[in-house]
Amino acid sequence: MDAAQQSSPANPQHLTGIPLALVIFGLLLSVFCLGLDRSIIATAIPQITNDFDSLEDVAWYGSAYLLTTCSFQLIFGKFYAEYKVNWVYLIALAIFEIGSLICGCAPNSVALIIGRAIQGVGCAGVMTGALVIITKSLPLHKRPMYTGLIGGISGVAQIVAPTLGGVLTDRASWRWCFWINLPLGAATAGVVVLFARLPQTQAASAAKRNQSPWSFIQRLDLLGTALLMPWMVCLLLALEWGGTTYAWDNWRIILCLCLFAVLFLVWVYVQHVKGDAATLPLRIMKERSVSAGMLFMLGRSGSLFVVVYYVPIWFQSVKQESAEQSGINFLTASAAMTVASITSGTLTTKIGYYIPQMLCSVVLTSIAAGLIYEYNVNTSTAYWAGTLVMFGFGAGLGMQIPITAVQTILKGADIAIATSVLVLAQTLGASVFLAVAQNLFQNELVTGLADHAPTVDPAVVVSNGVSGLVTVIQDKYGSAAVPGVLQAYSFALRKCFLLCLVLSCVTIFGVVSMESRNVKKESAREAKEASESTVALQHGQRQG
Repeated sequence: MDAAQQSSPANPQHLTGIPLALVIFGLLLSVFCLGLDRSIIATAIPQITNDFDSLEDVAWYGSAYLLTTCSFQLIFGKFYAEYKVNWVYLIALAIFEIGSLICGCAPNSVALIIGRAIQGVGCAGVMTGALVIITKSLPLHKRPMYTGLIGGISGVAQIVAPTLGGVLTDRASWRWCFWINLPLGAATAGVVVLFARLPQTQAASAAKRNQSPWSFIQRLDLLGTALLMPWMVCLLLALEWGGTTYAWDNWRIILCLCLFAVLFLVWVYVQHVKGDAATLPLRIMKERSVSAGMLFMLGRSGSLFVVVYYVPIWFQSVKQESAEQSGINFLTASAAMTVASITSGTLTTKIGYYIPQMLCSVVLTSIAAGLIYEYNVNTSTAYWAGTLVMFGFGAGLGMQIPITAVQTILKGADIAIATSVLVLAQTLGASVFLAVAQNLFQNELVTGLADHAPTVDPAVVVSNGVSGLVTVIQDKYGSAAVPGVLQAYSFALRKCFLLCLVLSCVTIFGVVSMESRNVKKESAREAKEASESTVALQHGQRQG
């Protein structure tokens, strides 16, 4: 029996009408929560550190979430391939909600970090689950439009999150940054329970028949999962500490890099030995569209997050805008990204091909990143608004295309695993390249201050951050020092934007490596196979 026959139910029942609309709405709510939680805490951190006296824990508030998200991403892909999608999704959503509740009620900094880590575990399952539910709810040719909508909502949430976090913190409490997830998650759970009637794969049916504890543990690939988190932690710590907290030749950095290399190679070996029982079967990585999609996702996610994090810093430091106004300014990019993401999915549904959208994404984001690199103190409103619209539109065009590609080319349980791999690449790209950007920024800021504001102590600028920077400099060094400090900030931010440009250009290798398939033709073939399978089943029943 081939892969298509194994994966396709005899008579697939796709959602339509009001049930489909409600399920999609619920999924959008959950993805919106995930997008918010990646960066909503950024503007709440000053108040949190005041309440808990925990300035030394700031890095963990974001890292705990991202690390557990990356570490559990692949194992949730395995769950979705082996078990009933509805229940795996609801369990992941419950974990995310429990983490949100712990964060909202946290009595101290340690509890908040634990809550963020639990949120990250749930996030790993919810994002992949939303995409898998779309795969099982719709025929192939209709999926790109809804996948694009999911990507657009996620991108918008990540961009508006810092502004929303600031509003909630100022007008209510920072705890509402987490409590807001509870009603939205409950609504999502309700519509999934009531309306998401998804076909069960043969793998899930077999898992249901064989529920012994030992077989359950064997399917989890605990060794692979246990090795995954340490190599990620070592890599991120080396990138965050190297050249800033410690010199690159410091024993701590060397140790982190060596441990990363050893653990990564051991993890790859374990995946090879376990074969299809591995968390990430290597045969899936050998698929051109999966490896090309990962490369594209790493570059696209990395460049997008560098812009999302560092353009607001440029607004608030160099252009002296408030945090709220910088968030409003950045809506130019988020609106363009949402429109482009939906447009990309709709185009794929209409014409059947997705490579042209990826190519346009590379061209637009590369040009826009090159223009953003030229930002300086005198940049006009028309210039920054136009470049952000171009970048947002380009990012939106290609954001979810690799997921459409693997859903088109792969079959059955492989779709869930490949989807989790691409979501992991997206999250890992953001984590790794934000660490690289932070390293570049801090190093170049110190260098820029030495050149443009030699009388200013770099420690004062770095420890103060963006908020109230000009006031602090005026009080300590006088108004004459302010232009030099702003010039140093602009100099440092250009290095981050250069990284964005490089990442945007590198994604072209993901495009040229991607297999070209027609979604409409593949959808027709899928429907024909399902019809033939139904006829064969009915014939067998009559013969029996």
